[in-house]
Amino acid sequence: MTLRWLLLFFAFGVEARAASDSALARTEALVAAFKAVKAPPEGKTLSDADRAANKKVFAELDGYFDYGRITSDPVAPHKKKFSKAQLSEFAALFREVIRLVAYTDSGAFLSSATLDIKAGPNKGKRSDVLMHAAVAEDDIETDVTFHWESTGGTLRVVDVSFDGASLVADYKAQFGRIIDKDGVTGLIDKIKKKLDEKRKENVLAP
Repeated sequence: MTLRWLLLFFAFGVEARAASDSALARTEALVAAFKAVKAPPEGKTLSDADRAANKKVFAELDGYFDYGRITSDPVAPHKKKFSKAQLSEFAALFREVIRLVAYTDSGAFLSSATLDIKAGPNKGKRSDVLMHAAVAEDDIETDVTFHWESTGGTLRVVDVSFDGASLVADYKAQFGRIIDKDGVTGLIDKIKKKLDEKRKENVLAP
C-alpha cells in the first residue's frame, strides 16, 4: 500500500511539474507574440503593411486567451440581468476592447521592459507563471501573474494579476458598479464608447 501511494504521489508530482513547464513555455511564447505587435507612433497611424502584420499577430494572440471565461466571469454575478442577446453582444464587444487595448499596450510595454519570467505554483487545475517587469528609465516595476487553465486540451489564460490584484476581479467590481447605477444597457454603451475610441487608432487591417 505504501509503495502504491508513493507511486501515485510521484505521478501527480510529474503531472504538476509538466503543467508548470508547459505554462512557462506558453507564457514565454505569449510575451514574444505581444512584442511583435506594432503600436502607432504618437500622433501618427500605422502603415498598411504594419496593420496587416498586426492582424496576423492578433490572431495568434487570440489563441492564448480563454475569452469564454474572460468575458463571462466579470459579469457572472449579474448574469440574470442580461438578456441572451445582451450577453452575446457584451461578450463580443468586451473581447474586442481587450484585444485593441491589451495587445497594443502590452506589446509596447514588454518591448521596453526587462523581464524575469518563472514558473509559479499549481493550484488545482490552474498553473501560474510569474513575471517581474521593470523599465528603469521610467522607474516602473510590476509583478504580473498569468493564470493558465486547460481549455479543450490547450492551456489558456483565464486571468492576469498585477501586483497581486486580479484583473477579472477588478472588472467584476467595475462592471457591478456600472450595472447597479446604469443597468446593463449603460454598461454596454460604455463598452461601445471605449471600442469606438480604440478603433480610431486603426491598428488592424480590415
